[in-house]
Amino acid sequence: MSEPARSELIGMIADLKDWLRAYAMHPACVDVAFIGNTSGHYPSTPGLMVDFDAFVFVAEMNSAAGQPIAALRERWTDACHARAIDFELRIVEGPYKPPLAILRRPVLVVHLGVFTESLYLAAAPLKRWAWRKYICEREPGRLARMAPPRPTLAEFITGPKGLRERCEAIEAGAVEMTEWLLPDLQARSFVITLDEANFVECCFAYAANTARNHARTLGMGEADQLPNSEFFSWYDQTVLRSPELVDLMNHKAACRDQGFVVEIAHARRLALRYMRALERHLAQIS
Repeated sequence: MSEPARSELIGMIADLKDWLRAYAMHPACVDVAFIGNTSGHYPSTPGLMVDFDAFVFVAEMNSAAGQPIAALRERWTDACHARAIDFELRIVEGPYKPPLAILRRPVLVVHLGVFTESLYLAAAPLKRWAWRKYICEREPGRLARMAPPRPTLAEFITGPKGLRERCEAIEAGAVEMTEWLLPDLQARSFVITLDEANFVECCFAYAANTARNHARTLGMGEADQLPNSEFFSWYDQTVLRSPELVDLMNHKAACRDQGFVVEIAHARRLALRYMRALERHLAQIS
C-alpha cells in the first residue's frame, strides 16, 4: 500500500474516533471504549483490511441508541465508496470479517460491541478479563471495574468461550455469532460454516484468543502487553511449543493485506492441532 493511501486510512480512523467520542455525550450513550488496534494499547499500522474495534455502552438497546450509528454507517459507506474504499459497520459478537477471498482495495471494517451494563456483565469472564485494560472515555476505569477475578485454568478450559468450546466449534465447522441490527438493535443469530471465507477468521481468532487467554490465566503480563507481531513467537518459546499456532498467525498477519487466501481446510487443521495439543498438555499437568 502506498504511503498516501495509508495516511488517508489513518486520518479516517482518527475521524471515526472523534465521532465516537462525540457520541459518548449523546443522551442515549453511556460510554465509549476503543479496543484492540484502535485503542493505542498495541502499536498498529493499517493494512488493506483495517480493523476498527470499539465498545459502546448505551442506556437501552433501542433505536434511540442505534439510529445515530445507522446514520454514521450510511454516511461513511457513501463517502468511502467515493474514495474507492469499501466500508462495513456491524455490531457482531464473534470473529466476523467481510468474507473477501482476495483484497483488491482497502476495506475499513468497523466492528462495534454495543452493550447495556447488564449485557456486558453477562459476557464470558474470559472476555471481560481480557478487556479490563482498555480505557473508557467518560469513566476511564469502567472495564476494569466490571472485570471478574482472574479466571482459573479450569474456567479457561471448560468455561464459556473457553478452550473446549472453541475447539468443538472449529471441529464441527460451525461458529455461531450474534448480531444487533441497526437501527433498533434487535438481536439475531447466524452461523459461519466451513464453506464461507469468514471461517478462516474464526480459526485465526479462536486460536489467537486461546493462546492469549492461556497466558492470562497463568498470570503472564505479556498476554496484555505484546502485539501480535511479538506475542505468538514469545508464547511458542515460553509457554507452549506450537509451530502450528505460529504458522497460523503468520497467515493471519498476511491476510491484512491479501484477504483470506489461505485454504479454509489448512487454517482449520492448524487451529485444531494447536488447540488439541494444548488440551493434551493441560490434561497431563492437571
